[in-house]
Amino acid sequence: MDYLGNADLGWEATQSWNGGFESALFGNRLFVDIDVYFSKTTNQIFNRNIPVMTGFKEIKSTMGQIDNKGIELNVRTVNIENRDLRWVTGVTFWLNRNKLVHLYGEDLDGDGKEDDDISNKRFIGKPLGAIYGYVQDGIVQESDTEYMAKNGVQPGVPKYKDLDGDGEITSADRDILGYESPNFYLNMSNTLTYKNWDLYVLITGTFGGGGYYMKSNTAAYMNNGGGFNINGIYVPYWTPENPSNVYPAATFSGNSDRFQGLQNRGFVRLQDITLSYTFREAWVKNLHIQNLKVFATAKNLFTITNWEGGDPEVGIGVRDNTYPVLTSFSVGATISF
Repeated sequence: MDYLGNADLGWEATQSWNGGFESALFGNRLFVDIDVYFSKTTNQIFNRNIPVMTGFKEIKSTMGQIDNKGIELNVRTVNIENRDLRWVTGVTFWLNRNKLVHLYGEDLDGDGKEDDDISNKRFIGKPLGAIYGYVQDGIVQESDTEYMAKNGVQPGVPKYKDLDGDGEITSADRDILGYESPNFYLNMSNTLTYKNWDLYVLITGTFGGGGYYMKSNTAAYMNNGGGFNINGIYVPYWTPENPSNVYPAATFSGNSDRFQGLQNRGFVRLQDITLSYTFREAWVKNLHIQNLKVFATAKNLFTITNWEGGDPEVGIGVRDNTYPVLTSFSVGATISF
């Protein structure tokens, strides 16, 4: 059992409001659907840290309040429509914002404000999924003698900003660096039909959202100026001969908020292209076939992103068990009698 039992654990309660409209304009050439929502969830179920003397580290508790609001917008346009050619474009936009309104209801420091739960990165008045830690300021170089002496570190480990100006890196220098959740999603599809041919193209995008460089803690296969992790991904780790200011040394074993390498998870991906041909010739009917279609599909042809490591949609960086998203090709046929 991972959690201490809690007899007071209750049900979450959600009050929600939803509104929207659908419209068809310009002789059914433009369709616009909008849906907006707001919800308030009380007695939210959280994992809360407890003293380890109980034999457990966490307990599930119902407490606090989270507000959610968002919008979903769908726009579809019929760009061309005649006897042989039809071109339809669809765009979908999603956006969601949440805010932690209340948490445990405690004011242990007596400042008149409800306490944050820093250990679990929950902050009153802020969204969930905060990335909280030290602001990285490059990598400690061999020439940073003063920094090493004050903080007891060696060259090749991450270097952090002294936010409170006391000359040392302490827990007081931590800050909210960003949020894991994307800012918004945007997809665009195009369907082009010419006689018996159909072409479908889908482009997906995620914009904003942070993450971490998840550096391997296992030994890397080092070469001059870098190395490879277990997956064979080249990582330019810091070495005395290659004084990188991005990746720490391969021997550095970061933990919790002591390593981040914050980067943006945004990406635009050509996710799907499908070309198909539907046979409508007389011989198809003579064979008592109602429908015969052949198609070729390509998925995940390319991704435009600054994210390094695995798939930005998953949000895991350079680590041993991550791979970029795979590109696949397939051909097939659908037959109905």
